Amino acid sequence: MESRKDIVKRLGILKIESGQSEKDFKKNLSKITGKTPRTIRRWFALETSIPDDDLKVITDYYGQHVHWLKYGDIGRQRNMIDQIMSSNHFGAVIMKNGKAEEMNYKFIEMMNLSPEQLDQAEACELVMGRQPDETISLCDISGNQALMQGAYQHNMTMILGDEQEHNIEMTSLNINNERVLRIIVDKGVARRS
Repeated sequence: MESRKDIVKRLGILKIESGQSEKDFKKNLSKITGKTPRTIRRWFALETSIPDDDLKVITDYYGQHVHWLKYGDIGRQRNMIDQIMSSNHFGAVIMKNGKAEEMNYKFIEMMNLSPEQLDQAEACELVMGRQPDETISLCDISGNQALMQGAYQHNMTMILGDEQEHNIEMTSLNINNERVLRIIVDKGVARRS
């Protein structure tokens, strides 16, 4: 419930910055998201959460980054999550309940995912379907440890989109609301002895 309240507070900041009255601001939200005025009122009354797709449309319209509206960053500077998700140096994916909420370009490239495979559940099933049991177990441990301790880092082998085993350094971070940010650094193809 707290995060909904925080999002609504940040929507209030957008309203003030837009110079619109509350009525006009809500009307504008209805127009840009395609939602009914009743739905918009329910968002502000904290009766329902705002879907991620609508948050993205709102932030795009008002020239903000979706992470600012979802997670907050007072200075609106690119926060750590924004920087990681826009990196081309390592793969990054935000996970919740076994599904990928967001994947950066490098992760999509590393896993060789086509546009049709970017569905949240399908992408995870495809990536994890390639992995041996040991890797799946290590990924589960990493996610659980990050949720309990805030962060967890380990090295392992993982089969990437080229169908080869790679040495991977994985860092899992608990970012909020049971979301885990996984940062995957490819250390190269694993050598067989």
